[in-house]
Amino acid sequence: MNTTQDWLARLVRKQGQPCTYEDYRRNEALEILSRLGNTGTWADVSNDSNGFVREVAVRELCRQPSPEALTVLIERLNDWVPQVRDLAAAGLKHYLSPAHTHAWLFALEPLMALAAQRRVDHGQTLSTVRAMLQSVDCRDEVYADFLNRQGKTARYLFTLLLENPEAPDTLIRSALAHRESTVRLMAVSASLTLPKAQSLPLLLEAMSRPGARIRARVLYALLPLLSDPKPVLREALLDVSPAVRNLALWAAPRNGVDPHTVLAERLSQPLPTAKQHWLGVIGLTAELAAELPERWHTPALRSACVTVRQAAARLLRDDQLPELFEALDDLSDKVFSAVIAQLDKVSWPLLRSALTAKLDGDWHELTLMRRRAIFRLLPTWQQLGYLLARLDTGHAGQTYWLGQIESWCDRQYLVVDPITPKTEREALREKLRALTAKGLIRSGTRLS
Repeated sequence: MNTTQDWLARLVRKQGQPCTYEDYRRNEALEILSRLGNTGTWADVSNDSNGFVREVAVRELCRQPSPEALTVLIERLNDWVPQVRDLAAAGLKHYLSPAHTHAWLFALEPLMALAAQRRVDHGQTLSTVRAMLQSVDCRDEVYADFLNRQGKTARYLFTLLLENPEAPDTLIRSALAHRESTVRLMAVSASLTLPKAQSLPLLLEAMSRPGARIRARVLYALLPLLSDPKPVLREALLDVSPAVRNLALWAAPRNGVDPHTVLAERLSQPLPTAKQHWLGVIGLTAELAAELPERWHTPALRSACVTVRQAAARLLRDDQLPELFEALDDLSDKVFSAVIAQLDKVSWPLLRSALTAKLDGDWHELTLMRRRAIFRLLPTWQQLGYLLARLDTGHAGQTYWLGQIESWCDRQYLVVDPITPKTEREALREKLRALTAKGLIRSGTRLS
């Protein structure tokens, strides 16, 4: 059978013979292949459940070399029909030359997947292709492709190139700047296999690139190589990344660097102009439990950058209530949440008057989310006390405040409030009973 036409003619001739299961499958294949011209391509039917169809598809694809055809042949190397596997293996030999490097790079994912497919041993095929891609004739094209890859294919090509590199320092420098973060992590480990004179400048260069996880790994690899790690540690202590700062805080005392001195020196200098520098200073201040001077703190709270304002809000103390309540009006919900977390640490006697004034003035203007967050800062029984006090201010809006009181009661199951005195709690319960008796709130309202 030299051509597809011969194969189809053979199928037609067998139709007059007694029908067997094999004949049924042949006839099924004949029907599928007769429709192929109008409905698809050989690649489309290459994984059909009918083995005769797959066989014809592989034969045709062997006659029409292309990157797409190579992809199909690689997949059929693991076919469950031996004849199809043998045909695919024979067709694959055409591509085993540097002239088809592009096709192999196009088919890289199915080639990688082949390593995990165990119907037969693909080791020889994989090693042959790998050796070809590592050859001098393919290296430049593979390297250029590696620079633009992402994910597992990028990792595969880096590993492949690293096994037999022409210039390992050039390859590792490119990998340290690669768009794929996992490749950069692999490159950090690979850089340590180079002589110190080569690895040191590569790692120092990598410390200035984005990627907190990478910089932390680079710093850890870099410290043992440095004759004087102090300059690097001083810079790392002010890094935007908490991971890098924490590693630097661990290493600083071991290398004669005082983080408090580093922070004080930076705070004596001009204010930052970049977000990452703001966050580095604020982050180190928080980690050292230090105080951020007002000339830094005020501009940080008014920064155009949300993350800077959020970080600055986390440094506000309970003796800075005016600043905390001013920051509550920040348009960013992230900053608002940070301020709420700080206010939640303030003792109730200090918070009471300012919080009540905030709710009195802004209750109806606040969004539901913000109103609830601020209201929850009150101890539980104080919440009821506030609502009853608003009810007692007059008849205007009385129905609204009665609804708020009923809603508060419905939300309670087990009230935990160690702050409100028992006598005050009893007085509040008595007011609830009186409202129930007058029919102003539902009879049987919880806690009444």
